[in-house]
Amino acid sequence: MNSRSRYPPPWMGGGRGGGGGGSMHPNANTSFQHRNQQQYMQRSSVPHQQQFQNQQTQQWMRRNQLSSDSAIDEVEKTVQSENGSSQDWKARLKIPPLDARYRTEDVTATKGNDFEDYFLKRELLMGIYEKGFERPSPIQEESIPIVLTGSDILARAKNGTGKTAAFCIPALEKIDQDNNVIQVIILVPTRELALQTSQVCKELGKHLKIQVMVSTGGTSLKDDIMRLYQPVHLLVGTPGRILDLARKGVCVLKDCSMLVMDEADKMLSPEFLPSIEQLIRFLPASRQILMFSATFPVTVKAFKDRYLQKPYVINLMDELTLKGITQFYAFVEERQKLHCLNTLFSKVASNKPVYNFLQLCKSCRTSCQEDHGTGLFMLLYTCEDASRS
Repeated sequence: MNSRSRYPPPWMGGGRGGGGGGSMHPNANTSFQHRNQQQYMQRSSVPHQQQFQNQQTQQWMRRNQLSSDSAIDEVEKTVQSENGSSQDWKARLKIPPLDARYRTEDVTATKGNDFEDYFLKRELLMGIYEKGFERPSPIQEESIPIVLTGSDILARAKNGTGKTAAFCIPALEKIDQDNNVIQVIILVPTRELALQTSQVCKELGKHLKIQVMVSTGGTSLKDDIMRLYQPVHLLVGTPGRILDLARKGVCVLKDCSMLVMDEADKMLSPEFLPSIEQLIRFLPASRQILMFSATFPVTVKAFKDRYLQKPYVINLMDELTLKGITQFYAFVEERQKLHCLNTLFSKVASNKPVYNFLQLCKSCRTSCQEDHGTGLFMLLYTCEDASRS
């Protein structure tokens, strides 16, 4: 018989009561109590751990709630401060009196947009409002967002509807003030229009650090060269003078990203077209070309197909004449011109302005004479060239 199954180990004792002849192992009771203490401690620590975790979860939720509340408060404060600052800078503007003159549909038929809808620089918005502009005109609504995307434009709109600001505003917006290079060129056919356009750019951008320069024929070439050694961001001028400066290496156009052609119908005439085509060669391949005019000749299609890249066409011309303006002409002989003009002035109501446009050649001599009978000033001219009389 197996002794192990009959006799218990010496340390467990001999009977059922455990009090037999064998002696108990000295470490048995100690290890048993130790295990019981560990099991008790483990069982008792479970609810404490759960309670601790619940406390941590509650604290985390309270912190998140507080942080979210504080974040919401910060956002609300930021929005309020922005609204307040927005109202503050508008309140500080020197806005001229509202123009109370009657406006026709040529400038009132808008989509209801504001200049702020185009996300323009605040300094530029300040110049726009101080210039007296309240809302963009139809040609400005159509042109400004398209120009800001970098697309070429072929825009046709009536005179007096805001074409100049339609390209000056996005041009000023896209200029990098910190980059002292020529970035925009505006080409115009005459010196008077160049001075007028540059003045509009200066007034719109008077809160910006943008340098505007005018360069036209008939002025000192030396002065233009000296001026180009100073920072110039926007250059307004006639094609011949700017091309001359570019050929001399004084007018650097490698960074010029925008070319604007105002009165594009005249700019595409045989007088200016060769100079413009040569001037485009000095511009980078990624240039943007904007063409604005009231009328476009047939030659615009060939120019568009050659130099414009998928242009956006804007046509707001249903008729040439502005609404509210009456135009007529009289075909008379040379000796009847003065009498006809005097007759017209005498028949027209004295409270209505009358404009007489004369196209004179270089050899014409003009003089101003007052007609004491009607109180009007008449512009008289004589021409040495008999063929132009």
